[in-house]
Amino acid sequence: MTVEPSVSRRSTLRATTAATGAACALALAGCAPSASDIKKKGRTPAEIPTGGTPVQVGKVSELPVGGTAAATAGDVEVMLFRPDETTVLAYTDICTHAGCKVAPDGADFKCPCHSSVFKGSDGTVVSGPAKEALPRYAAAIDGEWITVSV
Repeated sequence: MTVEPSVSRRSTLRATTAATGAACALALAGCAPSASDIKKKGRTPAEIPTGGTPVQVGKVSELPVGGTAAATAGDVEVMLFRPDETTVLAYTDICTHAGCKVAPDGADFKCPCHSSVFKGSDGTVVSGPAKEALPRYAAAIDGEWITVSV
């Protein structure tokens, strides 16, 4: 006569819960962008670059005072904000939280992945989960053009 070990309901539930938790962790890890994904979206400056080449990204007339817009400077995608008639600011389009691409949202920029919001006027975080401001690029109004140095 052979005695089969009995499996309790409790041990079955523990095993099922552990397996489900592991599967969820793996699924969420697959959602996070890798470092190579972030690099493909554009370069993010550590500080405002001053020696880059100015690139025309759009006409001043297309960005109203207080407005935001997305633009491309060479191979770098940037977010623009125009605080007044004579100034334009440029920021990276890469969210400082998880590397997703931010988008213009009124006078601010918003990350569609986790809803971080950044002020257009200085790139600081309005609401998280992001903790760090968007890094800036040097930008200027040059005649009728907006230029960004990359």
